[in-house]
Amino acid sequence: MINFIKKLFFVCLFFLFNTSVLALSSSSFLISQSAYKNYDYTSTLFNFDADKIKSSQNGLLDKAIAAVITEDINLAADIADRILENNIDNQEAYVIKISSLYLDKKYNKIKKLRDGLDQPNDLLEFIFFTNNSFKDNITISRSLVEIVSSSFSNNEQRRLNYNFLLFYTSLAQLIDPSNERAIIIKAELFDQVGQYQVARDIFEKIKQDSPFYIDAQSSLAINYLYNSSYQDAENKILSIVENTKNNYALKKILGDFYRYNKKYDLALPIYDSMIEESRTDVWNIYYMRGICYEQKGDWDLAEKDFLKSLKIKPDTPNVLNYLAYGWVEREIQLDRSLKMLEDAYKANPESFYIIDSLAWAHFKKNNLTEAARLMEKVIDIAPGEAISLDHLGDIYYAMNRKREAIHFWQQALELAEPDDEITEDVQSKLDNINAG
Repeated sequence: MINFIKKLFFVCLFFLFNTSVLALSSSSFLISQSAYKNYDYTSTLFNFDADKIKSSQNGLLDKAIAAVITEDINLAADIADRILENNIDNQEAYVIKISSLYLDKKYNKIKKLRDGLDQPNDLLEFIFFTNNSFKDNITISRSLVEIVSSSFSNNEQRRLNYNFLLFYTSLAQLIDPSNERAIIIKAELFDQVGQYQVARDIFEKIKQDSPFYIDAQSSLAINYLYNSSYQDAENKILSIVENTKNNYALKKILGDFYRYNKKYDLALPIYDSMIEESRTDVWNIYYMRGICYEQKGDWDLAEKDFLKSLKIKPDTPNVLNYLAYGWVEREIQLDRSLKMLEDAYKANPESFYIIDSLAWAHFKKNNLTEAARLMEKVIDIAPGEAISLDHLGDIYYAMNRKREAIHFWQQALELAEPDDEITEDVQSKLDNINAG
């Protein structure tokens, strides 16, 4: 079994990085390829006729994958036959072919196809067979989902080939339409590739009596939170919360939506009610509510909430960072803040926000060499962070490296967003230098 898992992992690696070869230059082909790369599978198949395309043409595999994802298994099977005419080793074509035969209950043909292989195919065996016998449709569907899950756990997200992930997830759904886990994963995949409306349409297919209903509604609410206008998102999320009878997880998304949009007075009562429920994540709700208070300018209430959060769950990096940075900015509790930020940095050494805060604490303690070293690291990680560029300018100015300070302040001014709220201060520093 261990050897097979290793083989499955390498199979996953193969299809995650496999890409079609572009060989044609017609406008329709290029449009189709562009649609495929943008995960628009309906447009990929627009005006496509499997009977008219020559078997020697490249790019057939993406059409077969698009057909599966759009749930046209018959078209996918026709294309798979064309692929196998010239490439008997194409793994995905075999998976499509056997899936189509399985759905048509043509088991003898599957056995004949299997017997005709030069050697056993580990992927086909894993998906369709157990102890030399056919799996049932539910087990086959779960095996297909397992391939997708294995791929996510073994690869960085930025390196995943979503076309193939959607392909295997869609096959799982075709083999067993009741596999709601496959449906949820398919929607999540479309959401991750930016096909937000397609994702919404799929999430909405999950019925209220499904054990996946709350998960689907949560994902749907998050989709609206980040990808819709404020008014549309608010209406949709309020409706979802109402339809789920003020479900705790959905209520939190509503609170986060208001906080995300700086509607702190609307977020606060939601967090208040969630704190009263005292769930296991109440430490996080205190943290969210503390952020709202801090953003409203009420540091005393914010500080109390951050301290309550840390009392419940000590050493949480983000909470340590937020509270300590607040103290550093106010030039209070500097020794305690430095210790907290060092702990946060040890727990999350890749967070440039935490490194920035630690550098700033060293600056306030007049440890300028260490402050510069850490802030330079921040700029290496996130070169476009205007606040960090401003901080580095301040550090260099204190070290009498004025030319470098001016350079980074100018960069900060160019890159600053309105939310950064530093433009006026940076401009004032530059004006003072020029006046001097």
